[in-house]
Amino acid sequence: MPDPITSPPVGKAPRKPGQAVVIVHGMGEQRPMDTLRGFVQAVWSHDLARAPFYAHVADPADPAGAKINQSWITPDSRTNSYELRRITTPYDVDGRRTDFYELYWADITQGTTRGRLAAWVTNLLWRKPSDIPPDARQLYLVTLVAVIVVLCAALALATSVWQGSISWLAGMLVTVLASLIIWAVDRFGLPYFGDVAAYVRAEAATVEKRALIRDRGLTLLKGLMMDDGYDRIVLVSHSLGSIIAYDLLQILWADFRPQKLQAIRDKARLKAIRAIDKWTLVSNGSAWPNRLDDISGFRRDQWELYRQLRTRDANHPLPWKISDFVTLGSPLTHSEFLVTHNLAEFRRGIAERLFSACPPIAEGAAAGGTVLYQEGRSPSGKPQRAVHHGAVFAATRWTNIFDRGNGWLTGDPISGPMAENFGLGVENIQVELRGSLGRVFTHTLYWSLAATGIEVAAGARPRSHLAVLRDAVDLGRKLEAPPTIPPA
Repeated sequence: MPDPITSPPVGKAPRKPGQAVVIVHGMGEQRPMDTLRGFVQAVWSHDLARAPFYAHVADPADPAGAKINQSWITPDSRTNSYELRRITTPYDVDGRRTDFYELYWADITQGTTRGRLAAWVTNLLWRKPSDIPPDARQLYLVTLVAVIVVLCAALALATSVWQGSISWLAGMLVTVLASLIIWAVDRFGLPYFGDVAAYVRAEAATVEKRALIRDRGLTLLKGLMMDDGYDRIVLVSHSLGSIIAYDLLQILWADFRPQKLQAIRDKARLKAIRAIDKWTLVSNGSAWPNRLDDISGFRRDQWELYRQLRTRDANHPLPWKISDFVTLGSPLTHSEFLVTHNLAEFRRGIAERLFSACPPIAEGAAAGGTVLYQEGRSPSGKPQRAVHHGAVFAATRWTNIFDRGNGWLTGDPISGPMAENFGLGVENIQVELRGSLGRVFTHTLYWSLAATGIEVAAGARPRSHLAVLRDAVDLGRKLEAPPTIPPA
């Protein structure tokens, strides 16, 4: 029997270029490969329909010997770390292999101080009530009350010590309470929210770590983009990792966006770009539409533009291969609170192209504009056009999966829909997750095989949370046109 990793399946789909899936982990003291292995188990290993029968093997972790899809952990130099590997698959039912990578960044944010965390929390709390979005008010109030209680306790202790009126027992109790608070901050606050404080806002104390994280991500993604063995990249991110991944998308697009387009030579690419133009937002970012009439049509147009841009030639040496951006439990839903001070400031960032919207904003001043602008002429005098740097979601679909819940401890309070901040071109899918503790803080359950989850408001046939995730990653490429087979 031929080796499925080196030979195409006999009698099955012809061999095709591979695809890469890059997962960006979330906040906390993550261990290398932990997020990647759990994600691959959910998206590939336990989806038996994706692999041919000869790629089904017994699950080593299941005493009953249930079948899973085969995969291998392989050394790879692209990650620039001997602690990381890629996970590769045999040819699937479509004749295509998938390589899974992890962008690991937790080691860079180690060492955040209590002072930096306190400064970040103070910055969040020092807001006008009108600047606090409704979906963040519960978390804001809980944090504010906790800070006030701690400060009042510290003030009472200091006053009692100064007046010499505190008893030995009361002093012991206060000392124990203070020790517990410090332990909680060091054990939970710094490992989790210290990462957020170290990355989310650009300040003098965070610039270096932000640059190191981005450099690592750009090295990996640029290597994959220029690898002719791949014609598609899917960027998946969880929690704080989604903010990092969003930044990487914008930086990459500025370099890899289509440029030097000429009317005669690039007819197909320009036609695909013009199809995106009818979905664009006005350039000042103020006229947010109430709805997108046909989000499926918009996503088809995005896929077609990605398809036109994924191959390189002498005139366009930098291909764009990131077809999909998938966010899980993403705090980007609170961007107007976490990244800026209010929604007005965030919308100004959209208009100034500091942030990229989905659909993208138009180059013209009125509705019905274009994402194109003229960038001079070719040596032969022909006019050339380029797509502006804020239009990354012209060619990349965005799927956001969230579990909003009903309270600050129910569901996933970190996540939510993206329409208010980023536009109605994001496909928002709400799921309801349950773990061993029920609906208590489901933030880490989006790819959990042990959890149960169901799609919310999906009609008569809701999908499971794993089916939602698999459809978002779309290893089968539902919109890819099948090859034309000439008649015999």
